[in-house]
Amino acid sequence: DVEGCDGEEFEETTKLKLLRRIASLASKLKELIGKIITTAGKVVVTILLGSTGMMLPSLTSAVYFFVFLGLCTWWSCCQVFDPLIFSCLCVLMAIFSAGHLIGLYLYQLQFFQEVVPPARAPGSGCVFQPLLLNVYELQCKNIFFYLEKKEEEEEEEGEEFNEEEKENSKVHAMVSVFHFIMKQSYICALIAMMAWSITYHSWLTFVLLIWSCTLWMIRNRRKYAMISSPFMVVYGNLLLMLQYIWSIKLHKHELPEIEDFLVRKAPGELASKILFTITFWLLLRQHLTEKKALQEVPEEEEEDEDDEQDIMKVLGKLVMAMFIKYWIYVCGGMFFFVSFEGRIVMYKIIYMMLFLFCVVLYQVHYEWWRRILKYFWMSVVVYTMLVLIFIYTYQFESFGSLWKNMTGLDENKLEDLGLERFSVAMLFTRIFIPTSFLLVCILHLHYFHDHFLQLTDLKHGDKSTEESSEEGREVFSDSIWFVFSDLKNKWHLVIDRLTVLFLKFLEYFHKMQVFVWWLLELHIIKIVSSYILWVTVKEVSLFNFVFVIAWALALPYAQLRPLASSICTVWTCVIIICKMLYQLTSINPATFSSNCTRPWENETNAKKEELKSSVLYSGPVDPAEWVGLRKSDSLLVYLRNNLLMLAILAFEVTIYRHQEYYRCRNNLTAPVTKTIFHDITRVHLDDGILNCAKYFINYFFYKFGLETCFLMSVNVIGQRMDFYAMIHAFWLIAVLYRRRRKAIAEIWPKYCCFLGCIIIFQYFLCIGIPPAPCKDYPWRNPQTSFNSNIIKWLYFPDFIVRPNPVFLVYDFMLLLCASLQRQTFEDENKAAVRIMAGDNVEICMNLDAASFSQHNPVPDFIHCRSYLDMYKVIIFSYLFWFVLTIIFITGTTRISIFCMGYLVACFYFLLFGGDLLLKPIRSILRYWDWLIAYNVFVITMKNILSVRACGYIHALINNSCWLIQAFSLACTVKGYKMPEDDSKCKLPSGEAGIIWDSICFAFLLLQRRVFMSYYFLHVVADIKASQILASRSGDYYLFETDSEEEEEEEKKEEEEPRKKSAFQVQNIVLVKKSMFINSVSLCPLPDNIIKRIFNILKFTWVLFLATLDSFTAWLNSISREHIDISTVLRIERCMLTREIKKTLQQNLALFLKGKTVLIKNDIAHILFSCHLWNCSSYRMFHDEELEESEKFYVDQPRILLLIYALYNTLVARSEMVCYFVIILNHMISASMITLVLPILIFLWAMLSVPRPSKRFWMTAIVYTEVAIVIKYFFQFGFFPWNKHVEYTKDKPYHPPNIIGIEKKEGYVHYDLVQLLALFFHRSILKCHGLWDEDDQVDNASNKEDSDDELSMTAGRRDSSASLKSVNLAASVESVHVHFPEQQTAIRRKSSSSGSQLSHRSSFSSHRSKRGVCQGSVALEEQMSFLTGWFCRNFGCCYNEMGPGTLQVYIPIRQFFYNLIHPDYSAVTDVYVLMFLADTVDFIIIVFGFWAFGKHSAAADITSSLSEDQVPEAFLVMVLIQFGTMVVDRALYLRKTVMGKVIFQVILVFGIHFWMFFILPGVTERKFSQNTVAQLWYFVKCVYFGLSAYQIRCGYPTRVLGNFLTKSYNYVNLFLFQGFRLVPFLTELRAVMDWVWTDTTLSLSSWICVEDIYAHIFILKCWRESEKRYPQPRGQKKKKVVKYGMGGMIVVLLICIVWFPLLFMSLIKSVAGVVNKPLDISITITLGGYQPIFTMSAQQNQLKDMALQFLENYGKEDITIADLEGNSNSLWTISPPSREKMIKDLRDFSAKFAVVLSWSIQSYGFLHVSCRTLEDIYPYYIKAPSDSLAKPIKQLLKDGKRDNITVSLIENNSSEWWILNQVGKRSKTPRPSLELFVFSDKVSPPSLGFLAGYGIMGLYASVVLVIGKFVREFFSGISHSIMFEELPNVDRILKLCTDIFLVRETGELELEEDLYAKLIFLYRSPETMIKWTREKTN
Repeated sequence: DVEGCDGEEFEETTKLKLLRRIASLASKLKELIGKIITTAGKVVVTILLGSTGMMLPSLTSAVYFFVFLGLCTWWSCCQVFDPLIFSCLCVLMAIFSAGHLIGLYLYQLQFFQEVVPPARAPGSGCVFQPLLLNVYELQCKNIFFYLEKKEEEEEEEGEEFNEEEKENSKVHAMVSVFHFIMKQSYICALIAMMAWSITYHSWLTFVLLIWSCTLWMIRNRRKYAMISSPFMVVYGNLLLMLQYIWSIKLHKHELPEIEDFLVRKAPGELASKILFTITFWLLLRQHLTEKKALQEVPEEEEEDEDDEQDIMKVLGKLVMAMFIKYWIYVCGGMFFFVSFEGRIVMYKIIYMMLFLFCVVLYQVHYEWWRRILKYFWMSVVVYTMLVLIFIYTYQFESFGSLWKNMTGLDENKLEDLGLERFSVAMLFTRIFIPTSFLLVCILHLHYFHDHFLQLTDLKHGDKSTEESSEEGREVFSDSIWFVFSDLKNKWHLVIDRLTVLFLKFLEYFHKMQVFVWWLLELHIIKIVSSYILWVTVKEVSLFNFVFVIAWALALPYAQLRPLASSICTVWTCVIIICKMLYQLTSINPATFSSNCTRPWENETNAKKEELKSSVLYSGPVDPAEWVGLRKSDSLLVYLRNNLLMLAILAFEVTIYRHQEYYRCRNNLTAPVTKTIFHDITRVHLDDGILNCAKYFINYFFYKFGLETCFLMSVNVIGQRMDFYAMIHAFWLIAVLYRRRRKAIAEIWPKYCCFLGCIIIFQYFLCIGIPPAPCKDYPWRNPQTSFNSNIIKWLYFPDFIVRPNPVFLVYDFMLLLCASLQRQTFEDENKAAVRIMAGDNVEICMNLDAASFSQHNPVPDFIHCRSYLDMYKVIIFSYLFWFVLTIIFITGTTRISIFCMGYLVACFYFLLFGGDLLLKPIRSILRYWDWLIAYNVFVITMKNILSVRACGYIHALINNSCWLIQAFSLACTVKGYKMPEDDSKCKLPSGEAGIIWDSICFAFLLLQRRVFMSYYFLHVVADIKASQILASRSGDYYLFETDSEEEEEEEKKEEEEPRKKSAFQVQNIVLVKKSMFINSVSLCPLPDNIIKRIFNILKFTWVLFLATLDSFTAWLNSISREHIDISTVLRIERCMLTREIKKTLQQNLALFLKGKTVLIKNDIAHILFSCHLWNCSSYRMFHDEELEESEKFYVDQPRILLLIYALYNTLVARSEMVCYFVIILNHMISASMITLVLPILIFLWAMLSVPRPSKRFWMTAIVYTEVAIVIKYFFQFGFFPWNKHVEYTKDKPYHPPNIIGIEKKEGYVHYDLVQLLALFFHRSILKCHGLWDEDDQVDNASNKEDSDDELSMTAGRRDSSASLKSVNLAASVESVHVHFPEQQTAIRRKSSSSGSQLSHRSSFSSHRSKRGVCQGSVALEEQMSFLTGWFCRNFGCCYNEMGPGTLQVYIPIRQFFYNLIHPDYSAVTDVYVLMFLADTVDFIIIVFGFWAFGKHSAAADITSSLSEDQVPEAFLVMVLIQFGTMVVDRALYLRKTVMGKVIFQVILVFGIHFWMFFILPGVTERKFSQNTVAQLWYFVKCVYFGLSAYQIRCGYPTRVLGNFLTKSYNYVNLFLFQGFRLVPFLTELRAVMDWVWTDTTLSLSSWICVEDIYAHIFILKCWRESEKRYPQPRGQKKKKVVKYGMGGMIVVLLICIVWFPLLFMSLIKSVAGVVNKPLDISITITLGGYQPIFTMSAQQNQLKDMALQFLENYGKEDITIADLEGNSNSLWTISPPSREKMIKDLRDFSAKFAVVLSWSIQSYGFLHVSCRTLEDIYPYYIKAPSDSLAKPIKQLLKDGKRDNITVSLIENNSSEWWILNQVGKRSKTPRPSLELFVFSDKVSPPSLGFLAGYGIMGLYASVVLVIGKFVREFFSGISHSIMFEELPNVDRILKLCTDIFLVRETGELELEEDLYAKLIFLYRSPETMIKWTREKTN
């Protein structure tokens, strides 16, 4: 309660405080408004007095003006107006105004104007404006009197209150600001003086200019401005009075003008001068106020100033500090503004000289610059004042002649000096800018200069600025706290937090500032040198040659860089001054330019067109342009580059001095290494990705600078391709020849010197000789054989083809990198740098990379314990193969002889690269350096040959086109004149250049660094360990497992209850929920829609993650075997490596002698011991690296786990990937070259047991490489068929297209992918020991190990013995991505099918070690037997065939013999998948039939069949497809492997021959362009693979029932029902099964058994579903079931009943086809006589309508018919009929009929209608699709049709009628008829067979048939209850299965007995009831 009361009291006090504040604020506001109104009245009266006086200067108006001046002057003297006196003054002025008003009014009378003439009347010239002003003034004075009285009353009432408020109130912040402004009022006065003098030019205002400038220059200008303020007021009033007097309209003889002193001007100028005078009055008032305040209370103010310290002062200090630091930049900017505004004159150039002098001194000597800086600003101020005085005084008329006489210069020269007379506006601009500059300089000199010198003192740098800023921050935070101190406590925390955040922001900003300065210090030299060279390149001249010399020498030699900066600064200033002087008008280039005479044709070798572009003859030659000077309209743009250069140079020295100042102030030293992250060293390189990235940011160039220089050199060669690029290439060869880093470092200074000198020499060539003497270069002599292209290639100077200076940019980039690398070479020898960055010492070349004994200083990364380790694995393990891919792309992208070498090198390293990696480093580098040398040789040769490609290309085209194609000679550099495209010899421009050579060079250098790295030793060690372990061949598939544990786990799994599916769980939950709802009544709970949405989204996300996890788990299950093997291999490699290291440490003392034998014996012993370990031993093995790796992989995000799973799946199924890529390549290429491998896959690889041999894979690899070489060779353009590629590329029977050697883009892309896939699979086989299995088997066949019991021991002996002669060659792909698995996952669980495969694998291994030995012996015996048999019977033929034929024939025969008669059979059944593949192919043929014939316009098969047209190819494919399905079924039922093999061979060859040789000719399309055929072929390849797998494994011994009857669930049930609904499929299957199956049953009995089995299977599915989803007793059916199934049936029945109506109504509106009319005809007949008018409209006379009128008609359905008004037929009426018609027409009492008939002809529809209408012309016609055309009455205006006019035309003997419509939409001048036709849509052709029946036809044919079928389903159920409602069908199902089983085993008698038992069962209801009872326990 107490707390509650306290809270209420607190709230009340808060409210009271708030009310008090509001009341006080209201009273203050009231008082302020009162004062404002009172003061405003006085101000308004004063302003009106001045305005009235200035409006029309006269004697009467002078009273107002002088009173106004008096009042303002009195106020400025700080005198208070007594209210009585001011009121009296107002009364007097009111009386005077009234008199003046009356006088003006009376003067408008004619009498007074005659007495006093208007010209002499004082103030009578203007009547209406003074009249209005006087009236307004009089009213304002009356109002003012009222306000005065009211003010006096209010002052008396509120005296006491105001006195109390004044005592207690504090000075407001705004008042302080106003006081501050008033204190600075002298600045406004001085500015006003200068503005007055500038605006109104005269000697009187010149005094103000001198006065203000004098005050500006004085140190204590405010004091003296205050002292002189009375004189300012007096002088200003004097000028105003004089101006007022001379503004009165008087004649010159009455008041003469004094030139340059007093000139009569408009009265409006008085207003602006009064505004200037106001500043004088304010200054005087401020002076007197301050003086008075000092006399009254001098002490109190000091105390107040000492006590006050608020936020305004803090802000003032901050602003002051900012001005001190940055105001000098404002001054520098004003220098540019003064110098470049307007036309360039001499005084502006002197300004620029002063500025440049300051900059140069700042750059050259900093201390001298600081010493003279004050005197510099004083000089600038003095010079500016002189400029102002000279410009100002020159405007007087007498001074122009004075200057001419004194200097002797003419007017143009004086204008160049800057002395020129201007208009008033121009004068203001010319004087205002120097005046502003003067003010800026004076402000800096008097306010900021001293502080700026303290701030920039480098030697005595104090911390005053930093302390002041910190103090400012503290005061700022205290001020914020003070301002908000009266708020609540919670806001205190907010303010504190904001203050802390602000201070943190300042801290971070300061850190960022320090970082940016350091970054600029690191790279400013690069920025400066790069920009200077870019400027020199953009503007080639003699002036800029100095810059090139300076920096070309300064970059390699760092000690010269400061001198170069100083030289460049001075020289830039000289250039700027020279360029500015050259812009003076007195310098005219035409006076000293030379005009060269164009030479004759025999005097030069240049053409006329070239001479026009020559510098000598294109116009007058200005010699100054060669130096670097030219005239420019915009000088600032002309000097932009030089000014920016100067700014960058000044910024460079500023950066260095700023950093020196910063370090001196903070007692810091410069870092040893120029790095960004100072705390990152070599130790952090292996500490995570972030630290690794930071390290390379710091030391990338330190580590890879040399390679970067090499790449820059290649870049120079590729960009230039000229003579100097060739020199660069030779230097690159010379440097690379040194090979070792230390040797390169010795020659590097010479290389840098060469680069600098060659840049200087080339720039000298770019400058050339001066053109002014009109002398051309000697190579333009007609006796020389140089053309423009050769001159450009040689980089000779020339006036026509000038050398491209942009090339020097690439040279400079190379020089910059080389200079940095030279510094790196020097830093490598410094101990401090080596400690921080590590050493760059190369690895020992004699080191054996594969030896385990080498000490490796870098950590092992093979097991991937972090992301950095993963990147290391990618770089150091897989980069080698990626580089080989780059080499392959380089070789195949460019078609030339040189690139053939790349292919050879790539194939060599792909085949033998694994062995190469295990050799010593010296051997590796020897091969790799040869490859680099070849790469550089190709680059050099392309550069050398570019002289032919660019210089003599015309001769090559005419004489040696083959040479162009062979070497890909085409000029890749722009600027050369190339011939136009010639069809005879096309230039291979897309295949030239060295882009890919450069990319290849970069990767070759990177891989070389990898070889030289210590990290690479870990990779090699891992490869060696993998190879040692892989020497056991196929033992990885046989690693020992604990069979007893497996059996126990399998038993446990069998004992576990069967898991429920998701639908079963859902059913149980729903049932329980419904029971709970029925038993308990729940109260409604509030629900939130947002919560529901959130839960739905959350559930969706969880479902997505679960799906991702499930997919990952499924992928892992696919690759389980590979994961297990990889796990074992990884553990064994770790064990082997650790044991070997331990053994080496123990035997270190014996290392000098016998080390090789010792190590080999140890390795053999260790491997033998590792081989004896089983999985339990692997579980006991623990290693920290492996555990960390396992933990790292387990913690990966789901996306990465999915990627790992995909990779493992790819590795596990690499064989299938190879097959897929080969088939895909053949699908895309579709040629004879690619046809071989797919056939080999289907007839060799996929039929090999247990897997394809090494021979096959080597065949595939070699064949792919040979195919690539063949394709590459035939890509050369000199082959005749490659000259017309565009014409022959789509011809299917063009021989190159058939063979596969046609020229096309991307000809080897898929071959590259194929090659990579093959080598990838080879690496996996090598890793698992399966690559050299055949060789090992052949070696093992020489041994006689026939005892099965000793096979394991023999295997161990083989393993240990093989170690003694182990080949250490392995593949780098042995490094695999490991997927995280538990250690128990090493052992693979067996399944039913998996057990067969495992059993088969064990047999495979046994056969490979034992059985194959016998097979090889048998093969030799067969060879000898067949050889003898051939010799005896076919001696002559044998001699001709030779033994080679038998060597090919006998292995093939033995291969197929072993395939048909295997020693064992891993039985499997994939017929279902083969049948599905055939079914998919059949569907593709049917729905894509158009792809198997010629180009047809038919949309679908129905349209084609309706026209009785069937494509022959389509028919053949359908019959073949169906026939193969039948044959395949027969072979499956007969289980004949031999027949299947023969069928496979025939089918493979036949399909490939048909698809790739016959079908393209039939369809006239290439196979690669036939997408449907490609899809069909791919599915057929899947079928071939399944067939091969079936052949390899053998057919199953038992074929029991349909594959859909293996499980009993809804899916199988519905699929089986659908299978039975297919017409003739069930019958065909039953008949075929009966034909090709051995049985005793007749066909009817067979069909009876099949029908019973199908019926029982369906019942079994329903019973199983009832068990899985039980329905509790006594509970109604769920609504889900009722509305789901029942509702769907209801909807289906309703749709069937109303289908015809819906179909016929929607067929036209939804799927209707637009039926536009083809012809519209109009016929008009009068009565029964001959028609008078016939006309028709076709084609362009039928126009589309852009608008849509009716809802059912679109704009495409509306047609406008434009009918010609003239009849298209003559009127051929007989004379009697003509007279009769005239007579009838004249009888007005009789009715005469006019018949208008029209016809609209559409697509297949003709409509004619004749009607007699009262109104003649129907405007809108509707054209239905199935009835007559009729008019649309609803669209007629008022229901009336349009009228037409009829006239008869007679021409000689011919007559015709002309009709014209009156109310047409389109107003055409010619007579015509317009008709709108609305066409109904018609049904599409594809649905025409249904639409043709009509509604009644559909009801009769479709609905009644379906109704009959449905009625049969709903009726007659009672007759089949006995056989439908069987509770348990298991026994009957078992009986049917037994019949199938005994049939397959050949027990035909038992089959008859079981069939008789089944028939008896169905004939005996009692027995059926017993057999179908539920089982009881």
